[in-house]
Amino acid sequence: MKKFFAAIVALVVLTTAAAFAAPPKYDTPYIGNSYRKTFHKRDCPSVLQMNHENQVPFKSVEEALNAGYSPCGNCKPWTPPRRS
Repeated sequence: MKKFFAAIVALVVLTTAAAFAAPPKYDTPYIGNSYRKTFHKRDCPSVLQMNHENQVPFKSVEEALNAGYSPCGNCKPWTPPRRS
C-alpha cells in the first residue's frame, strides 16, 4: 500500500510540475541557455525548465556554435562529424 501511495504522490508532483512549466520565450528552432552556455532543440524538456532570463534565440546550429554554445546532451541538436 505504501508503494502505491508513493507512486500516486510522485505522479501528482510530476503532473503539477509539467503544468506550470513555461513554454519557450522565443519562436526559433534552437534555444540557448546563457547560464550554462548550452543550446537545445525548441522541444527539449530542458527548455521548459530554463528561466526566461537565460533563454537566447538561435536560428541555426552554426549561429549557436559560433556564439560559443555547446549542444545539449539530451536532445542532441548537433552531432559533430566523425573523424576517420
